[in-house]
Order: sequence, then C-alpha cells, then structure tokens
Amino acid sequence: MYYQQLHARDFRGSSLAFQTVLTLSGFAGMIVGLAYFIYYGWTVSWWVPILAFALGIFAIIPAVLVERIVGKLTFSLAGFLVWPFCAYMMFHHVPN
Repeated sequence: MYYQQLHARDFRGSSLAFQTVLTLSGFAGMIVGLAYFIYYGWTVSWWVPILAFALGIFAIIPAVLVERIVGKLTFSLAGFLVWPFCAYMMFHHVPN
C-alpha cells in the first residue's frame, strides 16, 4: 500500500489507467488500515493499535533494504495481492 502510493506519486509511465489503479489501491489500503486500527481498538483494546502503528514504523527499515534489492515496481505490483490478503487475515483473526 505504501509503495503503491509512492509509485503513484512518482509515476513515470504512460498509462493513466495504471496510475489511477495504483492511486485507488493505495488509498483503499490506507482506509482499510485505518478502519482496522479503529475496529481493533474499539473491540479489543485501545492501546494495541498504537503499539502496532509503532511497530509498523520500525518495519519500514527492513522494507527499505528489501526495496533496494527488488525495486519499487515489484513492491507496487505485489501490493495488489498482498494487502487485500493481509487485510482479510487481520479482520478475520481479531479476538472476540
């Protein structure tokens, strides 16, 4: 999702449709992530989303290293499959 937003912002391709899809996917991923933090904080515990957000910030460090190896485009394209799957798994496994 982050790399889709980054790729859409720095898009150098000629396909306006692909740039639009990147932008919409990145925006949808951001909305789903925010909704998950609110839902989890409301149903389970208010402080856990804050911890998850902090851990996500630290996860950027290894992601940047991997990005240099595989490239931004690979991360952007993988995001079309990975973030919807992760979103499903996150909502599916919220404790009741």
